[in-house]
Amino acid sequence: MSGKRKRVVLSLGDKGKILKRLKNNEAASKLAAEFGVGKSTISDIKKNEESIMKYLTGLESEQGSLDRKSMKKSFDDKVGKALHMWFLQKRSSGHPISGPLLCEKALFFNEKLNGENTNTFQASSGWLRNFKLRHGIREIGLHGEKLSVSTESATKFVKEFIEFVKSEKYEEEFIYNADETGLFWRSLPRKTLASGFEKSASGTKLNKERIIVLNCANATGNHRIPLFVIGHSKKPRCFNNWKNLPVIYTSQRKAWMTSEGFIDWYDHTFIPKVKTHQEDMKKEGRVLLLLDNAPSHPCADTLERENGKFRKANVEKDASIRRH
Repeated sequence: MSGKRKRVVLSLGDKGKILKRLKNNEAASKLAAEFGVGKSTISDIKKNEESIMKYLTGLESEQGSLDRKSMKKSFDDKVGKALHMWFLQKRSSGHPISGPLLCEKALFFNEKLNGENTNTFQASSGWLRNFKLRHGIREIGLHGEKLSVSTESATKFVKEFIEFVKSEKYEEEFIYNADETGLFWRSLPRKTLASGFEKSASGTKLNKERIIVLNCANATGNHRIPLFVIGHSKKPRCFNNWKNLPVIYTSQRKAWMTSEGFIDWYDHTFIPKVKTHQEDMKKEGRVLLLLDNAPSHPCADTLERENGKFRKANVEKDASIRRH
């Protein structure tokens, strides 16, 4: 006695292929065996030919995914159509579109069009995934450059750093790492969601208006020093209504980190914050600050404080530690 046949749900694309082959007088039994379904399934597809082909035509015009297995409309079909039209208009103008932006616009259209379940629609990640599948939307890069890194230096550094920490008897609680990063706050995304017919996407010139942000935290992750932000303006307009900024802000003509600026941060932010953390933990110990060899980072002798209680370890370009 043969076992029960596994249930197979055909995609709309497969159903379209079956209908075309039936028109070419191919036998239903042959198609059923090839696609792993029963003859009754082939018969049902034939009966629903008009609705299937109509739906497929709509999918093709919208560059939708033929892998869909259902012709059901989403509960927010009106919102979905408006959102997809907005998406195509923006992409035709070359605007980069991200997933979070699509969700935000979906909420906007849902409110403006008085969509179904207005108060419960959340534009969740699941909704976004299904929306992209329905319309054949995928993510592509705006340029073809790829970066590669060697792990040899990193591996060497990890080994030497572990030996250094053991020999100097530093606790993880008091090992800190600080590094600057440039934040191009007016730059558009370098990736975008694109419709199915787009083979590539053109980008815009990178807006290089930026600020510098210094990040610092300890090895355990339970103590994070407030962000140190360096901008161009001494008194940015956006700070007018703020009494207590969530970051420490200063200005520099080119918005760069300098040795003087770093020492000021080290003495008036880093050390006081670390001491406060030690008091809260009711624990004392030697403090090690790990830095790269950027020109703005002073040498270890310059940063040594309180008879060696606060010290710096410098990471050279070859990932070795220079001890002082």
